[in-house]
Amino acid sequence: MFGNIFFLIGLVVSVGIGFIYFRDLGDLSQMVLKVKRQNMHRFIRHEYKFLTVGIGGFALMILAHFALDGGNGWLFWVAALLNVAFYGFPLLWLKVALRNQAHSAKYYSTEEARDFINPSADVIVVENHGVARAHPDNQLLRPHLAGSNESLNGEDVTMTY
Repeated sequence: MFGNIFFLIGLVVSVGIGFIYFRDLGDLSQMVLKVKRQNMHRFIRHEYKFLTVGIGGFALMILAHFALDGGNGWLFWVAALLNVAFYGFPLLWLKVALRNQAHSAKYYSTEEARDFINPSADVIVVENHGVARAHPDNQLLRPHLAGSNESLNGEDVTMTY
């Protein structure tokens, strides 16, 4: 009985927080789901607290399943696969791919950018002490770091929409 209770608590906590993590910071999910800016900021500010609780719930679920014989086998494996996807993709994307792009991004002059951006496309222009950058609106719908090693005239800028 306690095995099933602990299993369900771990399942709900781990899959629930994992889904929110994937939804708010997973980037791929934002092509399908609308993410409120306040939710994204909340998760960014408290990312490691949420991850600790979520992964702790996953550990509780694993312990309850194997040590206390809680939960069904098929439910355990479905939840385990969901947790690997929900936690794994954003962690790899945010910590490896996205952070790498922040230091390898290439910026183009207005003349060069005309070859890549439709003339009727909306852009958001960020200006800081006389240095300006334009970012296409459709790219800013997805959270990403917009910056370079030189920053924007000495100041780091993180852009989200």
